[in-house]
Amino acid sequence: MFDNFLPLPLTLKRNGDDANFFRPRVDVVEKEDHYEIIAELPGGQKNDINAQLEEGVLTIEAQVVEEKTSEKDKVICKERRIGYFSRSFNIGTNVTADEISASFDNGLLKLTAPKAHPVAEEKRRIAIK
Repeated sequence: MFDNFLPLPLTLKRNGDDANFFRPRVDVVEKEDHYEIIAELPGGQKNDINAQLEEGVLTIEAQVVEEKTSEKDKVICKERRIGYFSRSFNIGTNVTADEISASFDNGLLKLTAPKAHPVAEEKRRIAIK
């Protein structure tokens, strides 16, 4: 149901009508100190994109709308994807949730999720009674 953050391959979470549903290409890259999720959204607008984190699941949603054409125009070939998409990644506790950032430029949505630093347990003496 959810795309696993690690390991790959990714799977799809479907929402809505297949005719208006598309699956953009997404890359997940592990860097030394963070993960990057990069999604292709050609024709998308920043205001039509939503990214949220809830209970360890990072969800990206977008709506790419069709450009209006004149009723007199005859479409000969139509290959560009339009419609709604949703991808969810189970990131659990592998990242620092409140430091996730996102940007959208030239049709690419890029999310950066800093890796969580494991907290080392301090050595503690236990009193024996």
